[in-house]
Amino acid sequence: MRKSTPLYLFILGFACVLLTAGCYMPGGPVPEGKHPPAVRDWTAQDVDALVSMEMESIYSPAPRENGVPPEACDYINFLRFRPKGSSGDPADADAILVLMPGFMGGANSLEYTGRQLVYMALTQDSKYMEVWVMDRRPNNLEDLTGSNAAEAAGDVQVALDYYYHGAEIGGRTFQGFLDDGDMPFLSEFGLKLAMEDVYEVITTMVPDPAMRRSKVFVGGHSLGGPLTAYFAGWDFDGDPATLDDAGYMNCAGLVGLDTALVPTLPTEDLSLSMFFGLPTIADAEDYGQVVEGMRDGTYARRVPLPLVFPEFLSLQETLAMEAAWHPDAESTVLRRIPKSPEVDMVLRMLQSRAMDQFLLPVPYMTDFRFTNEAQLGIIVDDNYQPVVALQASCGFLNGGAVVVKEFPLPEDLQEIPELTEALRSLISIKGMFIANDAGPDYFHLGQGPLYSWADFDEVADAADPDYTDTGGTLTYTTAEEEVSDIQDVARFLYYGPTNALEWYFALRVNLDMEVAATSFGPDCGLPYLHPDAVGGMPQVTFVAEKGPFIPPETTETLKGYNHLDVCVAAANCSARRENEVIRPTIDFMLANLGD
Repeated sequence: MRKSTPLYLFILGFACVLLTAGCYMPGGPVPEGKHPPAVRDWTAQDVDALVSMEMESIYSPAPRENGVPPEACDYINFLRFRPKGSSGDPADADAILVLMPGFMGGANSLEYTGRQLVYMALTQDSKYMEVWVMDRRPNNLEDLTGSNAAEAAGDVQVALDYYYHGAEIGGRTFQGFLDDGDMPFLSEFGLKLAMEDVYEVITTMVPDPAMRRSKVFVGGHSLGGPLTAYFAGWDFDGDPATLDDAGYMNCAGLVGLDTALVPTLPTEDLSLSMFFGLPTIADAEDYGQVVEGMRDGTYARRVPLPLVFPEFLSLQETLAMEAAWHPDAESTVLRRIPKSPEVDMVLRMLQSRAMDQFLLPVPYMTDFRFTNEAQLGIIVDDNYQPVVALQASCGFLNGGAVVVKEFPLPEDLQEIPELTEALRSLISIKGMFIANDAGPDYFHLGQGPLYSWADFDEVADAADPDYTDTGGTLTYTTAEEEVSDIQDVARFLYYGPTNALEWYFALRVNLDMEVAATSFGPDCGLPYLHPDAVGGMPQVTFVAEKGPFIPPETTETLKGYNHLDVCVAAANCSARRENEVIRPTIDFMLANLGD
């Protein structure tokens, strides 16, 4: 006999429904209409017609002190951008730029920079330049079978079936995202390996030392800036008396993209212990103990960040494909997958107006109707994505109510300058907005307007630089604050054989960077022996006004740029605004070529 449900449970459930319904108050100001898009100087198709992108590999066995990594990790991979029809011999290039991605960044994070720089040098300067972008060894651990097959088929369902529904592709099925226990060898993928990989690429591709000193430039984005400084000061045979192998003797200059070209040392406020649970390192003995702790699993091997984890990084590639292929169609990807607790947490964070909605997520992300472009936009744009290191400025929502976001901090706390400044390198707490119409009421969710995306050049123009609500009382963003095309952002997230986001960033890199520039660094096997040579090298650095770094007073910032904009700000829209990174980088390289 079936038991009846107690009356008090019905009453409790009904009370919860009423409480939830009372929290949801749709409506609010609606953004103005889109502006006509600006004229493009050239298209992505124009660039692809003249610039090739290939994945190059060099065999170099990975460390085996703590287990044998998969065979794929025995190869150094890098994306190579060069003019189509060129000889393929780097010796024929006028200049070569070798770039290192930032924290948790893959080679594709600099895909836009690479292809645009080669194209502009070729068409505007008649110069044959190449750009090589490194993929760190942990990138080789990623199972990109599903996303690459989806890209080849032009159908994201291929990826969803592979990653979520057990589908087989080429005799392979997805075995799940890896955790620390699956990757003991990651404890050995540190700064030394990263430096040696760059050196191996440069010396293999350009065997003539004089040629390297003449036309090879080394640079990086974000964390890639300190890595660039370490490379320049590194001694690759460990003997400071022999200088031919020193990093600074193997390149002509340095390039920094929203970074500083100096080693990053810990401070009292920004220590590894604070973020990743590592103890303070005072000497070589402490360092050795922490390394052993990584090896035996006492300490994490992969950077443990709760909101930046492999599944969601992979999911962004799928969302980017849909945004590129079907920009104006209603997004359904998030409705077609099971929500892990981690993904659920991120979706709540992104689409909660205030704390009550975060705790009792009604309406939920999937209750709103977004086009594919808009769905990607609210994950990467600086007015919706609060994590500063993940932000680009690529437009704004359009087509429905958009209100000020008060999560994770209420609006009154957002006005405290000291709090804003303290958090500026980590999260944005001002200028954040959120869609606020998932339907007319709690009982009709999913019936709201279809939110679309106003691209960076559709929110404002010179004659009308503010993007406001229809009443003109609330300014959402301005022309100066929007510089990247949402389609370029989508492309660099998924296009080609690799990706823009590093699923398994090795914490050993951060540990080694903390130690390498100390007096005991060489005793730890980290031969950063030529720090004084770094500052004397030709170098150029670009710093985003709204990025995570506080630049020196003497450094001019890129107005309106966010952290990712330095890599993807539109280069082909001079009628609206020139890209302020690529042309100066080309000019810098041409001005510092050797004889």
